[in-house]
Amino acid sequence: LDGGKVRLTLYFGDVLDAWQALDFHADAWFLDGFAPSLNPDMWMDQAIKQIRSHSKPGTTLATFTSVGRIRRALADAGFDMQKTRGFGRKRDMLIGNLPQGKAATGTTPGTVAIVGAGIAGCLLARNLADRGITVTLIDSASDAGSAASGNRQGAMYVKLAVDFNDQAELALTALTFSQRYYAPFRDSYWHPTGLLQLAYSPQEQDRQRRFLERNDYPSELLCAVDAARASELTGIPIPASGLWFPGCGWLEPGNLCRALCDHPLITRIFGFTVTGLSRQKGQWQLQEAQGRNLNAERIVICAGHRSPELIPVGDGYRLKTIRGQVTHLTETALHSPSAVVCGSRYLNPASAGEAVTGATFDLRSSNPELTPESQQENLVELEQMLPGVLSPDLDTVQSGTELRGRVGFRCTTHDYQPVAGQLRDPQGEEVAGAYLFTGLGSKGMTYAPLLAEYLGDLLSGQPVSLPCRLRKRIETGRIHQP
Repeated sequence: LDGGKVRLTLYFGDVLDAWQALDFHADAWFLDGFAPSLNPDMWMDQAIKQIRSHSKPGTTLATFTSVGRIRRALADAGFDMQKTRGFGRKRDMLIGNLPQGKAATGTTPGTVAIVGAGIAGCLLARNLADRGITVTLIDSASDAGSAASGNRQGAMYVKLAVDFNDQAELALTALTFSQRYYAPFRDSYWHPTGLLQLAYSPQEQDRQRRFLERNDYPSELLCAVDAARASELTGIPIPASGLWFPGCGWLEPGNLCRALCDHPLITRIFGFTVTGLSRQKGQWQLQEAQGRNLNAERIVICAGHRSPELIPVGDGYRLKTIRGQVTHLTETALHSPSAVVCGSRYLNPASAGEAVTGATFDLRSSNPELTPESQQENLVELEQMLPGVLSPDLDTVQSGTELRGRVGFRCTTHDYQPVAGQLRDPQGEEVAGAYLFTGLGSKGMTYAPLLAEYLGDLLSGQPVSLPCRLRKRIETGRIHQP
């Protein structure tokens, strides 16, 4: 709403649960739907106390009801209450305000510097800029989307847990949020072709069987398909059953990054390698090897696998780097699917004459160069997952004489859940003006839009978009070594 300056968060559930789950202080309450005769539990003392605890000086309220005990309960909670002329068919209604001190005034976050112009940093920069906040986006590369986010294609999906829990809910929320977020980029940088999660092994077949037995997702989100239907949906022979996600697809992450940071409120400083961060006189100073310095009131570290070396408090973080090599295949080298297929590898539909498959998962390699071994691994795994998908004339690529692909380095955490929020030191104390946004692993394109929204809420002082139990999944204090 209003070009992104107004956010709408909807909570579906019992009102008492909502107050426990959401962290906010309201400027105004509209207590509609609260008919004490029909919803007596909504007017329990606990509900009134929650309204008071989520209010600040100057908060106003209005309610359709004019029942005396409701007016007295709100007055006992500290609100100045009065009866006034009602609305529509209602003769009387109640209005009130919390008069303690002066009304709180809005605050601006001051200067915000984001270190790292990958998908996370660019999404956050654009989120803040759309809210009217000036941002400085910093990266050591010559342009945005040049590191792990620089692949030609990236599959946008999550693997939902067999049992629905907080981890599954966070993944589901991120998935549906990202599908809506990317919709305006359709046919430019976002290609919602649909995506098949293939039951490519006996273990995965069993996992998907248990998943379907224990969950009942709407068909517009996902549905089970047999091999014949999967073949129809993807346009190539599929050897097994799977889960079909009609709203998923693939992105052009590098191009998307560059489009996102093209905004008048985003200052881009590239070719600037941050070597240190220090707090001086209420500001953060970002140092560079050549002696250049930048200052900002708030910083957000979005530097992927380089994030641990930039975190300015403590050491021994539970973050790890994982090398990933993708393989580029010409359109003539394979039978290209019409949708994304994921299994032991992913395969995207060919675009501009080339398709991307991969990626390797190299925990013990820091080699930034393409290797024949990783290329061969991708091709062998792809052929085993989708027999016959590669053309017979692929010998030159398989022999390693024509290496086409790209190497990137993912950053992930000990529990494979992302990190987003205000930075905490090893003692659990918040570090003033410092935030962390990293550890997204191979699911950055799915998780980053939602987590950028959450961080945008924190940095702008707006009500946060995640309930408390999901925030615990991503909080920064958990990455310190115990």
